[in-house]
Amino acid sequence: MFDKTTSANFRKYGSIYDEDKDVGKGDLISKQIVTNDKVISSLYNFSETIYIEIVKGMAAILISNSATGDFKLFGIHRKLEIKPNMYFNIVSMTNQTTFNLIIPCEYNLKLEFLNPPYVYNRILPTINIPEIIAYYYTIKSPNYKFKGERHNLFELTFVDNGTLDTSIDGVDYTLNSSDLIIYGKNQFHTQSVNNDSSCSYLTILFDMECDDPGLICNRIFHCRKELYKAVRTYAQNISSTLPYSENLILSNFHEIIIRLFQYDYLDIDDCKMPKEAYQHFQDELLEGILAYIEEKIYTPMTIEELCAKFSVSRSSLQILFKDNLNTSPKKYINDLKLAKSKQLIKENKHTISEIAFMLGFNSIHYFSRAFTQHYEISPSEYANTIFK
Repeated sequence: MFDKTTSANFRKYGSIYDEDKDVGKGDLISKQIVTNDKVISSLYNFSETIYIEIVKGMAAILISNSATGDFKLFGIHRKLEIKPNMYFNIVSMTNQTTFNLIIPCEYNLKLEFLNPPYVYNRILPTINIPEIIAYYYTIKSPNYKFKGERHNLFELTFVDNGTLDTSIDGVDYTLNSSDLIIYGKNQFHTQSVNNDSSCSYLTILFDMECDDPGLICNRIFHCRKELYKAVRTYAQNISSTLPYSENLILSNFHEIIIRLFQYDYLDIDDCKMPKEAYQHFQDELLEGILAYIEEKIYTPMTIEELCAKFSVSRSSLQILFKDNLNTSPKKYINDLKLAKSKQLIKENKHTISEIAFMLGFNSIHYFSRAFTQHYEISPSEYANTIFK
């Protein structure tokens, strides 16, 4: 962070003004300078008051009242009047900056050299993730075995709940809840669940450009506070349908990867897992799916649609409903439709045929049969009991 020239801290070195100096009159001359310097090795020193007016681009001024003094960097805002005997130079913040250096006709200039030179550190990306290829949430039953694969992508696996055994090019790893691992490109990896409990985990396939991806591959990361929050935010956003969601998801994933590169520089004591970490993503996923089914109950809905919407496989969806609700997704949807039909019958605003059509049943006969099997009374009989 640095100040702008409009701040009070700049008054030690000069001031700002609004109107261009009229160089055609008086004893001032102007020289236009084009610079792209990000490294400053020399400094101007005028014995007179001088003026700087930015013509194009954005720039900062590196300035001190002593050649060996404490140099300050100010973002240039407005036009500058620089006091006599200051040591300064202009740092281009954009690719190129054009400015007018306005000085008296009779001037005295000294150039001082900085050793070492001053380097302006721009904020530039060193990690780029151009694309997330695929992502999905998986729930695997006990004794699941995946024989393995290799592909020309990076692959992240985050274990939400349970224990997952994996191997990378013959080296074995065990991931517990809130553990994360990244497989490098073209590395052969296997996965298995070798205990009596199921295992749920998030998988993300992606491409990445960085200097040394090996720093975060083939090692287990246990998610501490900030890393866990980043993973959680990503998981919450992957099913969003809002405009620009793809950009937000990529941004969330960039944060995950950056947190992994920073992992070894953080103090473990300051990065304990938040209390909410014990609420697994599986709970949030199920809540999201149930809310979506409730919202879309009056529109045609398929199991394939649910899988695509929430990035889960059909088998994972089946396990999710079986383990948590002791039913199948299809039966849950049908039961909810039947419950809605009872509510609509009570409202007495639609005929039985209209209700069957509204809830997406193939025919009035199929609806009547399903209703009767579930409630041991036909829809018409149920209506009669209410409106006698």
